[in-house]
Amino acid sequence: MRWLLPVFHTVTQVFVRVRRGIPGLGMFYAVRRGRKTGVFLSWSECRAQVNRFPAARFKKFATEEEAWAFVRNSSSPDGSKGESVVVYTDGCCSSNGQMRARAGIGVYWGPGHPLNVGVRLPGRQTNQRAEIHAACKAITQAKAQNISKLVLFTDSMFTINGITNWVQGWKKNGWRTSAGKEVINKEDFMELDELTQGMDIQWLLQAARPLDVLCSFLPQTLFHTLVEPAATTMVQAWYMDESTADPRMPHRAQPDRPVGLEQLRTLGVLYWKLDADKYENDPELEKIRRERNYSWMDIITICKDTLPNYEEKIKMFFEEHLHLDEEIRYILEGSGYFDIRDKEDKWIRISMEKGDMITLPAGIYHRFTLDEKNYVKAMRLFVGEPVWTPYNRPADHFDARVQYVRFLEGTA
Repeated sequence: MRWLLPVFHTVTQVFVRVRRGIPGLGMFYAVRRGRKTGVFLSWSECRAQVNRFPAARFKKFATEEEAWAFVRNSSSPDGSKGESVVVYTDGCCSSNGQMRARAGIGVYWGPGHPLNVGVRLPGRQTNQRAEIHAACKAITQAKAQNISKLVLFTDSMFTINGITNWVQGWKKNGWRTSAGKEVINKEDFMELDELTQGMDIQWLLQAARPLDVLCSFLPQTLFHTLVEPAATTMVQAWYMDESTADPRMPHRAQPDRPVGLEQLRTLGVLYWKLDADKYENDPELEKIRRERNYSWMDIITICKDTLPNYEEKIKMFFEEHLHLDEEIRYILEGSGYFDIRDKEDKWIRISMEKGDMITLPAGIYHRFTLDEKNYVKAMRLFVGEPVWTPYNRPADHFDARVQYVRFLEGTA
């Protein structure tokens, strides 16, 4: 917000004038499905088209003719004829290392893909186990689909180092480290090692903050249901009418169409109910900030007496827009309304009062207004240094919007 501060990829054929299979002149990288399709002369060019592109299809060839044949041939969608298939995995654990730890895993193959999954982690609840078993799940799914070549993205360097560098030494030492100590997560790595046999897997680091992969790609609602405690009090939200009267009025649709927490979660909206009277020293707030990396914080008051150019700013806040980062707001005093778009582009109004804390995902179209009390005091939270730039609709070309639309398709 300013104040607090389908997917349909256009596939462009890239025609590259290159040397035709002359020995010693390198390889040809064919991209059948990616940001751009075509034949490229280097892995760096190819990677730019397939990196973080869901269900990308690409393969290396010795001749240009073979490469173009691969690009033009749309058969073999499961990767069974040798092309690499891209998959994203992530795992996370709330209250990691504590008695109340809750862990979940997620695997993402592409928008609306039937193999996309987000589930609770069985057994010991730790972040490292969740990362390992997310990879295990993806490989298990790949084998069931006769996929033998994977490009597997994970944000866990521990998992990548374990399976690509350390596991062979551990096996030679009887599953002990070079210091003679038993390997941590031994059973988990044994399972992962067994699953990788007979597979051609390229392990790539998905550089991201904790939870980013899931928040960007996987059904957020399912994952956060796994790892976040449910709010004890139901937030008040409803579908709006189409009246253009004073936006500070409730504007409930008739007949009334209330919206619950579960529906908000399917839109990527997260909600907590906290004790605003102790916000300066609240362990629950600190826990949320720590787990979600909300490192930056300030407090802002919105009313005629404190906000310069009040009337102009209020009108500006109510313009429909999006941000490229999460929007986190915690109401300490007063009240107001956040309006968000649902999957059918209908307005949902969320009533925010003292103690309500909300996170809006990057890329969601939304707006804000005060209610008839004309006063709110709120905490603004942010990951890293704050960037408040709003982008008024239409802003569909931003990557944050593209990723959010993919997320909506995944929760359909």
